[in-house]
Amino acid sequence: MPFIVFEGGEGSGKSTQAAKLAKFLQDKGLTVLETREPGGTPLAEDIRNVFKSVPKSGDVPTPRTELLLVMAARAQHVEKTVRPALAAGKWIICDRFLDSSYIYQGFRGGLSKSEIDTVAAPVVGSLQPDLTLVMRVDMKTAQDRLKSRAGSESDRLDAELIKDSSLHSAFESLASSQTPYPDGRVPKRVLVDGAGSPEQVWQRVLAAVTETFGRIA
Repeated sequence: MPFIVFEGGEGSGKSTQAAKLAKFLQDKGLTVLETREPGGTPLAEDIRNVFKSVPKSGDVPTPRTELLLVMAARAQHVEKTVRPALAAGKWIICDRFLDSSYIYQGFRGGLSKSEIDTVAAPVVGSLQPDLTLVMRVDMKTAQDRLKSRAGSESDRLDAELIKDSSLHSAFESLASSQTPYPDGRVPKRVLVDGAGSPEQVWQRVLAAVTETFGRIA
């Protein structure tokens, strides 16, 4: 069954569109698992809270610590949620996957792709999304969206990303450069313009999904 991932910087609209796609598929009578990273299992959600929180001590995790935390959550997620769901014939809609590690711990954190792949290889194995939708928006739109949601799940990363325009372009570069996964295969990535109303963006998402999987009756 299809494994679809939404990627993009914070404020790109990926979570909104992931939820729309999940509902669309469910309305078509398909069995859908909507999940996210870091997270997707109770233990992985606990790791997410550590990963995204602002420590009272001020001891913010280094990029390498971030990588190990998110990979630990991913290992739990893949083994306990993703692989069983695929085996059960479910469509999987996931908010973030390995590409986020390439951007946040790699591009932003300065870790090499080879180091990330060394840690990721035993975690993801041959697992690869059938489609990765990379949402792109201009920085002002992303900033406005982040500010409007302040207080819902505000965290240290949101605070940094409001100021960082380079992360959004980094996701676009990742998609256009055909970056391979640890096993050397390149996943299918499609850039989706995230500007406009949620419904306008949804039509672009639906077009990309239909192009990849055919018309969903």
